[in-house]
Amino acid sequence: MATPRRDHLLDTAEQLFYTEGFHATGIDRIQAESGVAKTTLYKHFRSKEALIIAVLTRSSLRVKEELIALTAPLQGQGSARVRAIFSELHLICNSPGFNGCLFNNAAAEFMYLSPAIRQLAAEHMKWMQDFIAQLLHEEQLPTPLAPLLLAIYEGILTVARVQQSQDMIALAQQLLDPILTGITVHTDINENNHRHNKE
Repeated sequence: MATPRRDHLLDTAEQLFYTEGFHATGIDRIQAESGVAKTTLYKHFRSKEALIIAVLTRSSLRVKEELIALTAPLQGQGSARVRAIFSELHLICNSPGFNGCLFNNAAAEFMYLSPAIRQLAAEHMKWMQDFIAQLLHEEQLPTPLAPLLLAIYEGILTVARVQQSQDMIALAQQLLDPILTGITVHTDINENNHRHNKE
């Protein structure tokens, strides 16, 4: 059951897990940052794993709601509806404290340590792929491209941790229509890379 104190604990834990890592963030740090007594923390979450699962579950729900709200008004606008997801990456990758994808971060840290956490991350990615496929279907675009588009989306989130994301996102958006329609396109990728390296 959601309560203000539980939500505050989740807010604090999610911020710390995202910026500093799951293993690097201990329960004592979360308790100190939140100002909530440790007994209260364990009343809501019986273990650190349970807290992580709660954080990921809530974050997944929020992402789903945001993506649905972002794309719903664009129904019937073809590839523009898919491009909207990539446009949103500008805001995500340039937000303060950006550190990639929370779910990929969790999967990387708990790949062999917590099947429950890894499964939750996998379920989120499955939803993402199914959601993209649904958008493609509704816009009469090829649904088999959903895994590729998800890989591009998540790849940008990963690489943007260590590289400037603006050119990557712009290029992804530029290539979306040709990918979705099968049109051959000539881009100035090499020219842009050459210019970027000079700068």
